[in-house]
Amino acid sequence: MEQENKPKYYAEEIEKDTRYRQEYLDGANRFFYEQYNKAAQDRDQFITPEQYKANPEYYREALKKMLGFPLNLPIETPILSEKTFVAQDGDVNIYRMQLTFFGYLKYYGIYFERVDATKDTPFVLSFHGGWGTPELVSSIIMDGGNYLHQTRRMNERGANVFAPQLMLWDVTTFGNAYDRIHVDGKMRQLDGSMTALEVYLLMGCISYFIEAGIAPEDRVGVVGLSYGGMYAVHLAAVDTRIKACYSCSWFNRAFDHSWGDWSYRNAAKTFTSVETAAMIAPRPLFIAMGDNDNLFDSKVTEEEYQRLVPYYRVFGAEDQCKLRIFPGVHEQDKEDYGFDFLIQHL
Repeated sequence: MEQENKPKYYAEEIEKDTRYRQEYLDGANRFFYEQYNKAAQDRDQFITPEQYKANPEYYREALKKMLGFPLNLPIETPILSEKTFVAQDGDVNIYRMQLTFFGYLKYYGIYFERVDATKDTPFVLSFHGGWGTPELVSSIIMDGGNYLHQTRRMNERGANVFAPQLMLWDVTTFGNAYDRIHVDGKMRQLDGSMTALEVYLLMGCISYFIEAGIAPEDRVGVVGLSYGGMYAVHLAAVDTRIKACYSCSWFNRAFDHSWGDWSYRNAAKTFTSVETAAMIAPRPLFIAMGDNDNLFDSKVTEEEYQRLVPYYRVFGAEDQCKLRIFPGVHEQDKEDYGFDFLIQHL
């Protein structure tokens, strides 16, 4: 009886409504890019090279406000809660370290200290990218993968290196399940972002190493690949204790890659990748991108770089900003130009 009374509604093939969904998508995409072009006009009013040169700290504070909480708090110097010797590898001693923030947040990284280190030895932070770890970027596992021995190449140039763990590791490979977008959502409900939280933690790490007499305050640099390249630029933009920055396989047009965890409120009208990198000027900045990168278009990198150069030119420091398009994919540059540039300016 129930089967006989079941209503029969009109039905049709899925394909009949495909056009409507596509036209909605096409219209939405057109709307996004028309609004982005309008936002670019607002951005040109918000910041120019001349305005930045006249008041860099105003813009630095505006960038911190965009990224959000906890960058509005005083930077806390963490407490060293664990330092474990791992091995001596050639002329480097390797330590695992945990630095405790807020009394409970144990931040983790691996410290590579040259056996001949002195109080004047340059200090570099080495950032991994998406799905990475300090072990991977430092060639302890998987022979370094596409990082091509990033951390150790800085060791070889005479630097002590700290490789911190960002909340970006591959859960399938490394375990410790999390959802970065979900966590970023929690931070946004607190008027912040994961970028802001991790930049805050990294700034605290720098404070620890300087106050411990390990990092000379005038010889601190950063290098990063992919997401790590993003963090290298953002940290150097916010923290003027960074004296030189090398960002590989990240610098591109932000609106083309509007991933949830690196898209910030009103960014199109204020700080895209270009304006964020401009906050480093006139300090040395080296940008690299593979000509066959499978995530980012190197031609767009070149276009955006041309928007960045005037921020260095206005300081008479155009030679402090370099771009290299290298033959390669989404990987660290096999050649040493960026590493040599970084150590030269430390």
